[in-house]
Amino acid sequence: MNAQSKSSQLTTPSTSPVIRRFVYPFEVVNPGSQADNVLAIVDRVVHAPLPTGYREIDDIVGARENNPRHAAALARARQRLATHVEDEAQKTTIASLRLKVGLSQAKIAELLGNSQSSYSLIESGRRADILHSTFEKLAAIFRVSRDDLADAFENTKEKTS
Repeated sequence: MNAQSKSSQLTTPSTSPVIRRFVYPFEVVNPGSQADNVLAIVDRVVHAPLPTGYREIDDIVGARENNPRHAAALARARQRLATHVEDEAQKTTIASLRLKVGLSQAKIAELLGNSQSSYSLIESGRRADILHSTFEKLAAIFRVSRDDLADAFENTKEKTS
C-alpha cells in the first residue's frame, strides 16, 4: 500500500455525518449478491487545516459581534441587506425579518435556546412545524405581530417549494 502524502493525512474531524458511495461490485465483499454498490455512513468529515494567517469566518464574526462598535456596524449592514432581500422577493420571509432586526442566525438561536443549525432549518423553510413557544419568541425578537410572522413563514415555505 502506498504511503499517504502529507495532503491526504487525517486532520481535524467535523461532527457532520456523511454518506459515501462505494462503487466497487458488492460481490467482492459478499459473493453471490446482486447489489452493485455499497453505502457506508462515515462518522466525521475530515477538513484540511487552515493555512497560516487564515481564520474561520465564524471566529471573525463572533469576535466582531462581541465588540459593540463592530456589532452595531454588522447590525446596520444586515438591515440594509434586508431591504434588498425584500425588494427582490416583494415578500417578507423569516430571513428578512431577522436581517431587519440586525441579528445573526447564531444570535437568534441563542435567544431561542436552540442551536444555529436548528434555527437555520426554520429560516430556510425545511422545518415547518415549530413549537408555539418558539413562534411566540420569534414574534417578540422580530418585533412583529403573530399574523406578520405567520405570513413570513408562508412566504418562506413558498420560496423553498
